Amino acid sequence: MSGRAHGDLPIRGGRGGDRGGSRGGSRGHGDSGSSSRGSDRGYSGDRGRGSDRGGSHGGRGGSEPPSGMLTDPVEAPSAHVHALEDRYVAESAKARPESGTLARRPAYGTQGRSIVLRANFFPMEFKPNVKFHSYRLKIRPEPRKGQQMFVLESMFRKYPLFNKGVEIATDGATEIVTTELFPEDREPFTCSMSGGSGQGSGKSKANTGPWEATLTLESSFSPSDMMACLEDISHRREIENESPCLRVLNILMSAYPYRNSSVAIIGKGRNKFFRMDKRKQSAEIRGGIEAVRGYYSSVRLGAGRIFLNLNVTHGAFFNGGGLLSEILIAFAQIHGKDRQVIGRYLKGLKVYALHLDVRENGSGEKEKPIRTIFGVADVGDGCKGPNPPRVKQQASSAKNVQFWMGDEKNGKYVTIVEYFYKTYNRKLKHVDDMPVVNVGTRDRPVYLPAEVCEVLPRQPFRAEPSTIQRQNMIKFSCRRPPQNYASIMTEGLDILGISEGHTKAVGIKPGKEMITVPARILNAPNLLYGGKKVTSPRNGSWNLVNTKFFQGASIGKWTCLWLRKRTQEVEKLTNPEFEMDAFYRKLRDHGLSLPPPSKPYITVRLNSDDGENRGMIREVFKKVAKEFPFLVVLLPTTEGKIFDYVKYAGDLKTGVITHCMLSSKLAGANEQYLSNNAMKVNLRMGGCNQLLQPASARFIGAAKNTMVVGLDVTHPSSTDPEVFPSVAAIVASTDYRMGQWPGEVRAQTRRQEHIEFLKEMMLTRLNLWQKTNSGNLPQNILVYRDGVSEGQFAMVLAEELPKIQAAAKAVYRGTMPNITIIVCGKRHNVRFYPTNAKDQDRTSNPLNGCVVDRGVTRPIYWDFYLQAQSPLQGSARPAHYIVIHDEIFTNSKVNTDRKPADMVQELTHSISYMMGRATRSISYSTPAFLADKFCDRGRKYLLAYYFENNQQVTDADKFKGSTLNLSSVCQNNMVYI
Repeated sequence: MSGRAHGDLPIRGGRGGDRGGSRGGSRGHGDSGSSSRGSDRGYSGDRGRGSDRGGSHGGRGGSEPPSGMLTDPVEAPSAHVHALEDRYVAESAKARPESGTLARRPAYGTQGRSIVLRANFFPMEFKPNVKFHSYRLKIRPEPRKGQQMFVLESMFRKYPLFNKGVEIATDGATEIVTTELFPEDREPFTCSMSGGSGQGSGKSKANTGPWEATLTLESSFSPSDMMACLEDISHRREIENESPCLRVLNILMSAYPYRNSSVAIIGKGRNKFFRMDKRKQSAEIRGGIEAVRGYYSSVRLGAGRIFLNLNVTHGAFFNGGGLLSEILIAFAQIHGKDRQVIGRYLKGLKVYALHLDVRENGSGEKEKPIRTIFGVADVGDGCKGPNPPRVKQQASSAKNVQFWMGDEKNGKYVTIVEYFYKTYNRKLKHVDDMPVVNVGTRDRPVYLPAEVCEVLPRQPFRAEPSTIQRQNMIKFSCRRPPQNYASIMTEGLDILGISEGHTKAVGIKPGKEMITVPARILNAPNLLYGGKKVTSPRNGSWNLVNTKFFQGASIGKWTCLWLRKRTQEVEKLTNPEFEMDAFYRKLRDHGLSLPPPSKPYITVRLNSDDGENRGMIREVFKKVAKEFPFLVVLLPTTEGKIFDYVKYAGDLKTGVITHCMLSSKLAGANEQYLSNNAMKVNLRMGGCNQLLQPASARFIGAAKNTMVVGLDVTHPSSTDPEVFPSVAAIVASTDYRMGQWPGEVRAQTRRQEHIEFLKEMMLTRLNLWQKTNSGNLPQNILVYRDGVSEGQFAMVLAEELPKIQAAAKAVYRGTMPNITIIVCGKRHNVRFYPTNAKDQDRTSNPLNGCVVDRGVTRPIYWDFYLQAQSPLQGSARPAHYIVIHDEIFTNSKVNTDRKPADMVQELTHSISYMMGRATRSISYSTPAFLADKFCDRGRKYLLAYYFENNQQVTDADKFKGSTLNLSSVCQNNMVYI
């Protein structure tokens, strides 16, 4: 506690405090994703195997429903929609292209075996002549987040406007949607809270009203007008005010679950819904966190139709109802005493203050006051004020935190322990083994012991999960398509009120059956290995038995660094010599040229001090760099800090190229494990594992003049330090073989979506291509851009395309290259379900090579869905590709077969087999996948740099410049693979 107004804690306003909040992550994933991301890059299994992975059990609170995926009646895909799509393409071909607009769809694909799939889209019908009206809510003075909910609910209960049979819905923040207009002469609504402040964290005299709420009409629209635009084949742009209209429809579709107090609603668009009553399906994932199964909904537009996209999703929530001390004990079991992470882990968590009296909140309910955690006690707390707190170190315990109690003249410093005993006659149990939390601010801290805090229920966990939490989330969320299909058709329709027809009250009637769409299965490409061996993948996979890589790398002297566990920990590997000899032989078997590893191996015994461990690793790399260009590193754990620093020391500081393996996995490793690692080593050292047979590589392999590029941007997670920047990465092929994808990674302005230094980054790739290809530059540049949402296509055209063109102008003399940009989307909620047993694989997913470009796509976009992978388990997530700029596929001089739609689909499918580090096709295009991997590696470099500088980096600009520059030795190597 502090000496300032510590006893009068805030009162919760309405239901807002335990509904999960309105913030989502920046890049959320679907089925196996948490509704966090802080890191919304989340828990997707879509990394190489391309599944949503996890376990097939239902968790607490329910068993799996029976599925009718293959037995339910199947209607033929809509002939009307098929004809409308064809007419649109034909009409579009007559019109002249407009500058600055997205590439037009030239045709629909035709190649492959035709099949029929279900899509998790439900057609929506609307009451004739219904209109929806959106009002903007303004409240003065501005309330806090919890108070906002209180004002809203007070309006709904007491304001005459809302008690005349008018159907309403709200986003819980600033927008109210109605089916009828309110009178123009309406009076403002006023209300006040009783008993104290809202869900704040500081002073007792915080604003409790009165508040004045006014409603301003922002827009009105008719769904029938929207449907008319979707039927109009001359309409080649997005519908006017499309985004606001879709937002209104999404608010209306959430009206029923919003009124259900047993449903938690989270997500950036408040469109993820989770049962939190006895029907909840959940599983503990450790650290005081549970995974909960829920549903995602979104209104989407298609050719002549408006859809509800409904999917299974998974969220991570704090265990509610228990003491905060229980959360901290669970945290320590997986994070140890990590003082840097704990504050960010708890930031934003709401707790009841159990040491204070029950009070009546604004809704007339009695409850304990609520506080919101800002962080843990830190050395810099309150440093700007008089008599600042005395905090021994970050995350100090109650015994080691003192604050000034009393006035300036007669006061004194007391510990949290002393204060609670003197003021509340409470003897704390955790005086020296648990951090106290700050429920104030940095400048005005207010401290509470964890044992007097009770965690409110239904609060989402937004921090980045640990390795074990991520693994447990994946196990829980992994379900085969029949299970997800059944859940959507039963629980999903029910949670939105569709099953019982509750949406009819707002004039909307979604269908209760998924639509069917035409799909095609593309043939897999053939791959070439050493000795001209041709391999034909089956179900998206192949093997390396008796196979040499197409081009084996040459390695000079190398050795092994064995990072051993702490002395008291049991090790599965007791001596690596036998295993390393086996690995050496495997490298030779696959065609690498290298001598035996130099012995004796280097051994470092780690301890519990991260700083000392970094120092030991730093010294080893300084010595190794003088003799060994390549180093195999045996790691003792999957937790990241040691791995991060090894890569930082090798890739950036010394130029020693490293390959890491877990000691526990190397011990007794089988041939497949060794081969998988050999693939990575060959790529890191400049080799080429395989290439596409010329027929599969199409014009890339024939003309040998196309550079394929991958781009991505990733943003800091909620557990990263606040000064962390965003990271951008580029990778590019170095020749027609597409076997090497070196690149560059750079820090850029935090949360900036476009790639800030794209011109400079593209120049490095063009220069390397020129160096590798006898001085010739590529005539075509095919770009796969990852990490772009539907609302950011214009940003790519306006900000990034000109930078690519500027890079070309800087090095080309004469004819400029043809440039095509394809956005690769993987964080969507579109799923497909087989309707015939012969069209599914052993995990009940559609067969790999499945492509869908009709039914669920927009004619105004040149887009398609492609499932290139065959997942080992779980549900496959197709990648969504949108061609936003094209100078290659519709260019008859480049694409001579004049079938641009088929060419882009088949070539994208073939490139998905070229990732090189696994004998499987991957879930989305190789260059986009690898750019994403390089961004992840860039974040690890930042963390290593931050901790090497003792967390003293306080200016985000210090991360720019040379912070992420690879050593000159590593700049043209795939060190990130």
